[in-house]
Amino acid sequence: MSNTQSVLLVGAGGVWGRPLLDQFIKQKSSFKRIAILARDENHAEKFSDAKSQGVEIVLGSFLDSASYKGFDVVMSLVGNALLRLQPAMIQAASAGGVTHFYPGEWNSDIDQPEIANMRYFRDEQATRAQCHATAQENPNFKYTIFITGIFTEWTLMFGWDHEKKSAVVYGDPKKRIGSTSIPDIARYTVDSLLIPFKADDNAFPNRRTLRVQGGSKPYGELVADLEAARGIKYTVEYRDPAEALQLQEKARQGGDEAGEMFWSIRTLPASGYGVADGVEKGKLDNRLFNFTPETQTETLMRFWGGQK
Repeated sequence: MSNTQSVLLVGAGGVWGRPLLDQFIKQKSSFKRIAILARDENHAEKFSDAKSQGVEIVLGSFLDSASYKGFDVVMSLVGNALLRLQPAMIQAASAGGVTHFYPGEWNSDIDQPEIANMRYFRDEQATRAQCHATAQENPNFKYTIFITGIFTEWTLMFGWDHEKKSAVVYGDPKKRIGSTSIPDIARYTVDSLLIPFKADDNAFPNRRTLRVQGGSKPYGELVADLEAARGIKYTVEYRDPAEALQLQEKARQGGDEAGEMFWSIRTLPASGYGVADGVEKGKLDNRLFNFTPETQTETLMRFWGGQK
């Protein structure tokens, strides 16, 4: 595809937004415009380095249709606290003339019935519904759902104490976990704009679902990869996920939304459903891209290697 696309990134300053922004800068010659939405001048200052490399800064609210004027593609990179606002963001983007939207997913396959109603993914499900509704109202609006499995660098974080070399995990070490490295997800995402848009099916003529994954293996083998990368042994305790769900409910009743989200995600990595190819095992779209991603072992060695 030629460099006719104008891309606006919303939430580019976060832990996922920055790597994606860096990849866009590497490939900026493939696009007509690359821009970041910043809420005010102070926020814009955080992106001065990107601006010096040819990235535009747009000031405005992601709930204002005027912020999206002149852009074909919008990628939402907002964090958990703002995911509930994505449906309103989609409506504003469509009203502003955007014709291709990437909602904030880049996670596991939430079509799996076992996790479809998981609290952690509630706002993503609402966002998907809004994308579908907007596409029905506006035939020019299309959207891409990106499913990557868990970020490999984050797979052994929640419940882990890397100083004490111990962990509490809710699940089963024999259950499969799928993941992809953050740099590879960034490259897949940028490259996806340079391949033809192919809709899923007649039921969703405006939706494209892309599934990519660096690899999958039993959770316990991923732990062994971490131990090999650091050259140390961990003490890992596996508990019943029902305990985490009880703590999730306690947080909900106490009005602690952050705690509710935290305990919800604790049940995913060792559940067998933290994968990109959950609905159809083995069905991935890696072949559409012209690079080979890091394996899970390679990523953990790069990320953790040498850290004692």
